Order: sequence, then structure tokens, then C-alpha cells
Amino acid sequence: MDTALDAPAPDILLLEAQRGANLLAPPDALPEQGWAIVAPKGPTGDRLLELIAPLRRLREEEQGREALVYRVDPGMDALAAVNWSQRDYRDVVGRRESSRPRYLLLLGNPDVLSWDLQQMLGGEAFVGRLGFDADRDYEAYVDKVLRFAKTPEAPRANALFHSVLDGSRATQEGHKHLMQPLLEMARSIMAAGKFDVEKILDIPMATPSSSPDAITSAETFLQQSAQTKAAMLFTMSHGAGVPKDGWNSLEQQRAQQGAMVLGCRGDLLTANDVAHTHFLPGGVWFMFACYGAGTPARSAYLPWLDKLRSLGVMGKVHENVLAALPKEGESPFIAALPKSALVNSNGPLGVIGHVDLAWSWSFLDYDISRTSLVPKTRAERFQGIVESLVHGHRFGVAYYSLAKFFRSVGNELTTAYEARAHKALGIPDFVDDPVSRMRRANLWMQRQDLSAYVLLGDPAARLPIAKCPPGIVPVRKAAIATVEPEDDDDRGDAVLAILCKTTSAASTAQRYGVSKDEIERWVGIFIDAGRAALAKLP
Repeated sequence: MDTALDAPAPDILLLEAQRGANLLAPPDALPEQGWAIVAPKGPTGDRLLELIAPLRRLREEEQGREALVYRVDPGMDALAAVNWSQRDYRDVVGRRESSRPRYLLLLGNPDVLSWDLQQMLGGEAFVGRLGFDADRDYEAYVDKVLRFAKTPEAPRANALFHSVLDGSRATQEGHKHLMQPLLEMARSIMAAGKFDVEKILDIPMATPSSSPDAITSAETFLQQSAQTKAAMLFTMSHGAGVPKDGWNSLEQQRAQQGAMVLGCRGDLLTANDVAHTHFLPGGVWFMFACYGAGTPARSAYLPWLDKLRSLGVMGKVHENVLAALPKEGESPFIAALPKSALVNSNGPLGVIGHVDLAWSWSFLDYDISRTSLVPKTRAERFQGIVESLVHGHRFGVAYYSLAKFFRSVGNELTTAYEARAHKALGIPDFVDDPVSRMRRANLWMQRQDLSAYVLLGDPAARLPIAKCPPGIVPVRKAAIATVEPEDDDDRGDAVLAILCKTTSAASTAQRYGVSKDEIERWVGIFIDAGRAALAKLP
């Protein structure tokens, strides 16, 4: 903990930039929240925009207007990302908060649109990324989203959980302080009728066996994840890092780093395993593992690990982290496993994973005294994202429920740094004793860990279930975006949506191509007719 005390304070500009979505409308409502694209400048961005054009048309139909397209410089660092957000993201639609789109789809790999940009925007908007190596992969993902948007696969979602218990302390802690509490909370609130899923399934870990006929861990895992429709899968495991003898080639590193380690025998779930088989069709995967989503250009933990190395605490961990990072002239990258799953026509629509090393700090806090550190489970940070996903919210909304804890920890950390600065000036009311310093170090580790989760996939995608949260407009209705309603049933549906507060009169008017006054006239007629009908009841 002492080695984290001199870690750099969080960027105040970044913290000030993190505002929530439009609180005056349902978070899932695209007409009110807005869906937009962030693409790199130049020919690469032009090509990517063409590849996802069908997805863009779908979202434009849902929101009743054209999607804004932001064009950005490639390779932004953290400060450039903050400046872009303050200047371009907001100012392109003026200062009106209600006009700024909250759903942002980033196009391209992290060498053109940096991880820094995605992570910065993730504290402010509903952000996802599509980044593939081939044009056909973008087209395959878009085709899958359009297919699953047409027809619900199931009336309700399913919730799958899987811990890889390989005997290591890390996975034991993850199982005890994250996975078991998540399962217990899910079962408890399901019994209370507040976790509306078809079933909760804890996928068992296969027992290692020397028998050549024994089923492998990978096969067990794949069988269970293939059989369940419209599922949210939450896994906890190690992510593959640098092997003992190092990577044979850059291609091997790109293919295997971040792959899911399935047990003590070293079995891996790789991109090839999920490329063509049924694997979580139409689902969403939360993958807790080092480098599970990708690898950054630099690790946020390097200064801390370097201090630990100088103290002789962690041996060669520092060198192993350096070996995992891109070398001079190489680029940061998205892990091959989630990319392959997203491209698979029978795979998930979204993957949430970790960029950089993943630690227990995101689900553990500590009660700190002068003599001890007592671990406190913070699994509830992840319960919100689980509930949001299975209840049919858009993936960007679900991801945002985790990002809010990053903001909360960041705010507390900023306060702690301010206290240190005031103490240095000799102001008497501020405390900077060993306990408060340890708390500051603890918060720094939590912040770094929480900030590294990212969403891969369209942030407006959702599980293909019949259950719709407020703000979701069925595709059948969205398809009549700018034409007059064909019959009285259409008018009735529009009025009911307004009365149920799943949309607004303004967005309905935009969708049907009529004035807001006309929509309000429909509402008045509907209410008056209903009252008249009730008055005639015996």
C-alpha cells in the first residue's frame, strides 16, 4: 500500500467532465438520449462508416433523426481525450445538454481510437466500440445485431455465472468476494420477485482428469453457454499473459493474450474455440480477467510495480507486465477472444472486459486501522450491471452502472489529495495521518482497476428478450419513423407510451412527423374518451 502513496492525483479536468445522461428521460430512450458515431478522420473512418451503414439506419429509425458523426484525430492520449470532450463533443450541438447524444459507438481499433478516449467518455456517456481486423467482420457483427433486433429469442433472460477455480489465491478471492456474493444476491432478489429471469445457472468447473476420454473444462463451458438463449454470462478467471518462455511472435501474442484460462492444467478458451460454434447466441458476456478486453499502450500500474520491485516484493512481475505491453512501433490491441465471439453469427452481441491487469480492488475495499487491513466485499458494484443486463436495458446503460462507482471512488480520491495539499500548507483542520494515507493508496488502486473496464459492441444493443424496460421502442414501430400513423391503433400505442412515460410528446412528434401540439391533442382526446367510457360503466 505504501508504494501507491505517491501515485499521481486524478486529472481534475477528467473528473469534472464526467456528467450523467439526460435525467429527464428513460436512459434507454434513443429519441431523448441520442445515438451517435465516433470515427477516425481520413479514409479509414470513411470505410468504417460505410461498413456499419445498416446499423446506423436502424438506430436512426429508432431515434427519429439522423445520427451525428464525430470525426476525431487518431491516437489521442488522456489529456487530448479530455480536451476533445470539452470542446468538440459538447460544442458540436451547442451548450444544450438535451441535444448532446449519450450513446456513442466508437469505430476502429485502439491504434486509431485510443483506449484513453473510450475510458474517458465511459464516465460521461453510454460508450461501446467496434474494432475488428477485416471489413467482413464489421459486416458480420452488424448483420447479427439486425437479426436479433427483429424477433425476441426468449420471453426473459437467463443469468449464467462461472468461476474458474484453479487453486490460485486470486481466483479463490474472486470466487469468495465476487462470484458467491453475486449469486447469493441474484437468488435472493429472484425469490423476492425483483430479479426477473428465466433461470440462474452456476456453470460447474470440470475436475481435471488424466483420462483421455474425460470432458475438458473448455468443452463443459462451451456446452453450457451454447444451450442457453438470451443469456448474460458473468465469468471470473485469469486472463492469459506472457508464457514462461515468452511469446514466439507478435501474431501469437495477439491471438492468445487475454484468452480465458480455464483451469490448473492451463487450458485456454481462445478465439478459435468461439469462432464458429454456438457460444452465447444473442447474449452478453462480462469477462473478469486480465487483458480480457485488450492490452493498452502502457499499464497504469507500472510506476507502482516498479516500486514493489525495488522493495523486492514482487520479483519479476514488473518485467512480465512490460513484456505484455506493445513494444516500440507496436500498437495497443483488442483481445482476439472477444472479437471472435462478436463476429460469430451465433455469438454474443456485447462483451464487457478489462484493459490492462485486473485486480481484486474493483470488488474489494478495506477497513483500515493503524494495525490491520480488513477486506470488505464490494460485489454490489457488479450487481447493478448484472440486473440491468438481464432486465433488457441497453448494454451502454448497464455498463454505465459500473462506471458510476469509478466516478464515486475518483471523487473521494480527489478529496483525499486536496486534504494532503491543505495539510502541506499547514491548515490545521485537515488530517494526513498514516490511516488517511493508506486510505488514499487504497482508493488509487480501486480507481485504476474500475477505470479499465470497457464495452465492446454497440452500446444501444440489448438482449433479445420480450421484456422491454421503459424507453425501448419496438423495431416494428421504429420503422414508421417519419410517416403519419396508419390507423387508430398506432395513435393509441403512441399515446399509451407517453402516458406510461416511456417516451415524450416531443420525441413521438418527431417520430411520426407531426407537431408536438398534434400529439398533445391525441393525448387529450384519449383521456377524455377514457373518462367518458368509465362514466358509462354501471
